[in-house]
Amino acid sequence: MAWALKGTDLTLTNPHGWNVLGVGPTWAKVPVGELTQLKITASWSAIRLIAETVGTIPLHLYRTTQKGRERAKDDPRYTLVHDQPCDYLTAPEWKEAMVVSLATMGQSYNAVDRMESTGRILQIQPVHKSRVKPEVLQDGAIVYWLSDRHGRRVQRKREDVMPIRGFGGVGELEGYAPHQLHSNSLALAVALEKYAAEFFGSGGRPQGILKTTADFGEQQRDQIRAGFAQYLKESRDKGELPVLDGETEYQPISTPNNEAQFIESRKLQIAEAARIYRVPLHMLMEMDKASYANTEQANKHFLDYTLMAYLVRIESGLNSCLLTPAERRAGMYFQFDVRGLLRGDSSQRGDYYMKLRTAGAITQNEIREREDMPLMDGADDLHVPLNMAPSGLLGEILTRDKGGA
Repeated sequence: MAWALKGTDLTLTNPHGWNVLGVGPTWAKVPVGELTQLKITASWSAIRLIAETVGTIPLHLYRTTQKGRERAKDDPRYTLVHDQPCDYLTAPEWKEAMVVSLATMGQSYNAVDRMESTGRILQIQPVHKSRVKPEVLQDGAIVYWLSDRHGRRVQRKREDVMPIRGFGGVGELEGYAPHQLHSNSLALAVALEKYAAEFFGSGGRPQGILKTTADFGEQQRDQIRAGFAQYLKESRDKGELPVLDGETEYQPISTPNNEAQFIESRKLQIAEAARIYRVPLHMLMEMDKASYANTEQANKHFLDYTLMAYLVRIESGLNSCLLTPAERRAGMYFQFDVRGLLRGDSSQRGDYYMKLRTAGAITQNEIREREDMPLMDGADDLHVPLNMAPSGLLGEILTRDKGGA
């Protein structure tokens, strides 16, 4: 059964879909809902940046062995999270969907379908927040009600909906939605864009009034107003200069854009979006204050202070719902591989590998594997600075010297 949300599902007979929109009054008198964030270019850029970056980071299932950790590629769950969680989504698309839900609604749900006989996980599907309603029972247990597009409600356990909670308050089962907490800031961005569109759509003409010494009634005033508006439109369309008669004067009454600091206000809303979604300002194409010396430093800042909260939340949700307590105790866990994000340029990577190689911490084949190069026979030995000899030979040399040879 597919739990994907479609626009046709928001009907008068199914009001649950409307509850998530959070539409309400704002100071700018602009309605703000869930999709408003995606219609503002700065917010769209921030959300898309976070979601698409997380979508490109590989997600692996690991198991702990005596020699360290290894990828559990033989486990069916590895294929689900690494390649394709369900029929209609690939792994990058699924991860993007989770992050978009977290960034815009503060919560992500994922329906986990299992075989009744064995409990084996068949597929994982992202579910729109409007389709899930958590409920706390009298005994303190929490159940989740899933609604399909036909209005049927199904009760499921936590591990079968895999809830991933965004930043939220104490005692809240779901995280905060930015469009509800920061509706006034988002409304201001919409109002500024609306003002700019209307201003330039009217040929850059400021609002004003007509002054005349003639006396006229209400009906004649309405005729003059309609006629003047049509006259201005025709003059603008033809590229002609409008001319008023001797007894009429046009007086602008709106504040000039330079005095209203219109450009500065527009830039401030880009910074506001960066603050709301915790994205470095230069990554929203606002380069006035870019200060990073190299790509690796910028990516690390983005990883540490923006992406890590999403990655850890998703990892914890996967570990909690897709693994049994016994498997977790045995050392199985899901984890994102962020090394690709911190690769830096070729010069930085070369220096990094050289330091690890000379310290005896990495083999040639491990370097080749990270650089997507074919492995070579005889390139699995660790070397140390003593003439770059194999580390096993160093032990033999030290033992021989200690014996007085």
